[in-house]
Amino acid sequence: MGFLAPLMLVGVAALLVPIAIHLIGRQRARVVKFAALDFLMATKRRTARKFRLRERLLLLVRAIACAAIAIALAKPYTSCETKGPQVTRGPQAVVLVLDDSFASSYVVDGKPWIRRAGEEARRILTQLGPEAEVAIIRAAEGADHPTELTRDHIRLRDQLLALEPAARPADTTRALSRAAQLLASSSHARKTVYLIGLVARTGIRDEQVWGEDGPRLVVVDARPASMPNVAVTNLRVDPESGIGTRGVAFDAEIANFDDAATSVEATLQIADKVVARGRVDLAARQRKSKRFVATLPPNVRSTDASVSISGDSLAIDDRRFVRASLRDKVRVLLVDGDPRTVRREDELFYLEAALRPGDRDDSGTQVRSITAEELAGIEPGAKGKPGAIDLAEFDVVVLANVPALSAERVAVLAAWVQSGGGILVAPGDRVDPAAYDRTMLPLLPQSLRDPIDTTWGATPDERDSRALHLVKWEADHPIFTPFPPSAPDLADARFYKIVLLGPTTNTSERKVLARFTNGAAALVEASIGTGKTLLFTSTLDRDWNDLPIHRGFLPLVQQSARHLARKHSALGVADHLVGSSVALPTGDLQKLEVRGPDNLGAAYEGDRIAGRSSIRFNRTDRPGLYRVIGSDQTGATLERDELAFVVNVDPRGSDLAPAPASMLPTSGTGGGTAPESTERRVELWHALAAALLLLLLAEGILVQR
Repeated sequence: MGFLAPLMLVGVAALLVPIAIHLIGRQRARVVKFAALDFLMATKRRTARKFRLRERLLLLVRAIACAAIAIALAKPYTSCETKGPQVTRGPQAVVLVLDDSFASSYVVDGKPWIRRAGEEARRILTQLGPEAEVAIIRAAEGADHPTELTRDHIRLRDQLLALEPAARPADTTRALSRAAQLLASSSHARKTVYLIGLVARTGIRDEQVWGEDGPRLVVVDARPASMPNVAVTNLRVDPESGIGTRGVAFDAEIANFDDAATSVEATLQIADKVVARGRVDLAARQRKSKRFVATLPPNVRSTDASVSISGDSLAIDDRRFVRASLRDKVRVLLVDGDPRTVRREDELFYLEAALRPGDRDDSGTQVRSITAEELAGIEPGAKGKPGAIDLAEFDVVVLANVPALSAERVAVLAAWVQSGGGILVAPGDRVDPAAYDRTMLPLLPQSLRDPIDTTWGATPDERDSRALHLVKWEADHPIFTPFPPSAPDLADARFYKIVLLGPTTNTSERKVLARFTNGAAALVEASIGTGKTLLFTSTLDRDWNDLPIHRGFLPLVQQSARHLARKHSALGVADHLVGSSVALPTGDLQKLEVRGPDNLGAAYEGDRIAGRSSIRFNRTDRPGLYRVIGSDQTGATLERDELAFVVNVDPRGSDLAPAPASMLPTSGTGGGTAPESTERRVELWHALAAALLLLLLAEGILVQR
C-alpha cells in the first residue's frame, strides 16, 4: 500500500486529542462515609460500570475518526493485477473493433459470447473518458462501417447494447483496415485500436494493414479456453433412381473443428418432417459424409429439405438447407443441316453429347435428331400420322446449319414458337444469309449478313492470335448463371469465323446476351409471342470455333435449352451463402416477390422488372428458405416453386481456431509509448471517507445515549 500525500499522515497525531480530553475530564470524587447511603451506592456501582464501557467506546470511536481523517487526506492506494486491457484516459482517437460474426452467437455460461464482448467494450468506453473520440466497427463480413469518430459516447453505448450476431463469417482484416483509415484522419497524437473478438484464423487475410507508425493494437482476449464446434458444412441432393422416380439422395458433410473426438446425431427433414436419423462419429478435426436416401412427398415436384445435427454451443451452423427437385424433362428436336457418315464430323455430334452426356437417362433432356429434309413432315397436331412430326411433342427446336426453309415450313414453326415454343438457330457453311432474309426472318431476332473469317490470310502461327473470344455476356441471364464472373471455360474459346448481323431498330423484344472481342453480337435473344428465339452467330460444331471442346459448352447449351423451354434448373443446386446476390429469371412474369425466412423480402414490378430477363435479389441476410411469388400476364398470382432457393451460412466461419499473433498486424506506437505496467491502482481513500461517516454516526448515537 502507498500514499499519494504521505505528509498528511502527520495529522494522525490528532488522535491524542480525544484521549487527552478523556483523561483530563475525569474527576476523582472525595470519599465520604455515610451509612445510610450504602444501599444506594451498591446500585450506583452497577450503573457506573455501564457508563465506563460507553465512555471507552466513545473514546475509541473519536480516536479512530481523527486518525481516519488524516489517513484519508493522505490518499492511500494499493495495486492489483490489471483485469482486461490497460486503458489510458484523456484526449485520444480510439476504434473498438467487435466481432459480430455468427461465431459470436457461441453460448458461453448460458449467454452468447457477444454479450461478454459488449460488456468489455462498454467498460473500455467508460475508462476512456469523455474527451476521447471513438468509433465502433463490426467485424462481420459485409458490415457497414462508420465514416467518422465521435464523442457521443451515449450513442456508442446504445450501439453496443443493441449489438446482435450477424449470420456472416468474420472479416477481421477488412475491419482493421477501416479502423486504420478512420484513425489516419484524426488529429490526435494518441491512436489505439481495441480488437475485441474471437480473432479466428479464418477472418485474417495475409495483407498489410498498417506500418510501424500505425495505431497501437490491443487485443482483448475474452474467449473461453476451449470452444468445440461441430457443423454441417455442405449438403447436396441428387436423383436416386434406385428407389423410384421420386427418389433423391442427400449427401451431408459434417465437420468437427475441435481437437477432441465427438459423436453427433444427424437428422434429415423434408418439408419440416423428420424422415431419417443417423449417428456420425468424428475424430479430432475430421470431416465425414453422411448419406440419406428418401422419396419426395407425393404431388410435389420440388420442396425444401435440411440436414441438422444435435445442438452444440453454436447453433446457427448446425443445420443446412437445400432444395430437392424432380428434374423436368426438356424435349428437344435437333435438325441436322449437314449430316455426315463420319460421326465426329456430323453437325450434331458435339451438341447431342452436351445435351445427353454419356447418353444418360437422368440428363434431363430428351433428344430426337432429324435431317433438314425431314422438316417437310412437321405439322401441328400430326401425332400418329405416318412420317409426320408433331411439334407439340417438343419444347425446343434447334436448327444447326440448316439451309433456308420454305415460307410454309417457317410459318408452321413461327406459329409453334408464338404459342410458347423455343427455337435456337446456329449458322454454318450451308446457310445463305440472303436466302435467310427472304424466308427465315419470322424465326430470327435479327437479319443475317455475310460471315467474316478473322484468320483469312493468317499463317498457322498467327491463327490463334487473330481469333475472337466471347466477352460482355449477361451474367444475370439464366443461360450464364452457372458460370463465374470471369468464366474461363467460355472466355478461352477461340472463334475463327462468325456471321454478322444486319441493322435493326426493334430493340423492345431483342437483346444481345453476349458479344465477341470485335464488338459483334455472339448470342441474341428475342420474344416471339409467348415463345423465345436464340440466334448463335457461329457454329455448334468445330468448323468455325473450338467452343465444343471447352468445358463451358455443355452448361451453355443445356442452360440455353432449358431457358427456351422455360424449365429452369432448380436454384437450390447452387449453394447460395448469406449475403450473396441471387439472380432470378423473370420469364413472362409481370410481378415478382421474394420472401425470406422471416417473411420479409422485396417486390419487383413496373420499371423494376419490365424488359429484364432476370432480377437480382440481395437481401439474403438470414439462412433458410426463400420463397418466390409471381404474377403472370393474366394477373394470376402463384408461388413459383421452381424459383425458390435456399441460403446457408458460410462454412468458413465455423472454424473457431484462434489466429496466432504472427497473423495479426504489428502494433504501432500510436503516437506515443504503450503502457508497460500490467498493474492497476486502486484508491482506498473513498472507502476511508465512507468509514469516517459511519464513525461519526456511531459517535452521535453514543453521545445521545
